[in-house]
Amino acid sequence: MSITPGEKRNWLTESVLLAAIPVMAYLLAFGFEYGYYLAYGFPQELISIDLNRVFAAGTIFLAGVLFVLILTTVVLALLPSEHPLTPAVAQVVPLALAYLAFLNYYDRFDIFARIFALLLASYLVYKFVVPLLAQRGVSGYVRKYSAQEQIRQARGTLFRTMLRTFGPTPGIILVYFFIAVFLSVTFGWHLATQRVCYFVVPEPPERVVLRIYGDSLILARLDRPARQILREYLVLKRTAGAVTLREDCIGPLTVEP
Repeated sequence: MSITPGEKRNWLTESVLLAAIPVMAYLLAFGFEYGYYLAYGFPQELISIDLNRVFAAGTIFLAGVLFVLILTTVVLALLPSEHPLTPAVAQVVPLALAYLAFLNYYDRFDIFARIFALLLASYLVYKFVVPLLAQRGVSGYVRKYSAQEQIRQARGTLFRTMLRTFGPTPGIILVYFFIAVFLSVTFGWHLATQRVCYFVVPEPPERVVLRIYGDSLILARLDRPARQILREYLVLKRTAGAVTLREDCIGPLTVEP
């Protein structure tokens, strides 16, 4: 049985994507730690990514992609397969549920949540409202949507280009990867700014542990009365000697201007 060029290309693309998963996991782990850097302001050269962080980031990302793919499949199975709106609804439902899950975990509606809400609303307007405005001469919403979708197919978008280039599944994974990178930075920043309990080195001057990378502790001077982290950082090696740490719920902490 012969293999067509398209099948060979898809096989090679999926193989390359599988090989790139460790790199993607590393970038996600780095993005998460970069969020801590944005929150605390310590030198970004101190960021260190170990295998545990890479494995955790890769597992969470693949589980999230698998959840979205399964949810999309379920939505497609529940909707009429021949209806023109079925693919669009199947795309929107996972995005909307993912945003609700993000809000539930993020636990506040700040600038990041507003940006994601604006992006989701823009996508909904582009997908479902634009046909009403662009196809005024066509009767019926379904016909309007189908006519506008034909124009979109002819013009092409970045998302469709990725699907055609890499294949359906790899293309979707790449799209969600770019979204996940932004989310990883956001979650890292959020956890850092909302953190309540810290390990503190009680010896004067009092210092707070910001991050632990391997045998290195990233410390910063603590202004306890002001609940503020001073921009005076210290890297302490655990192998250099015994270190006394005390857990203290002193947060959330801010960083001095």
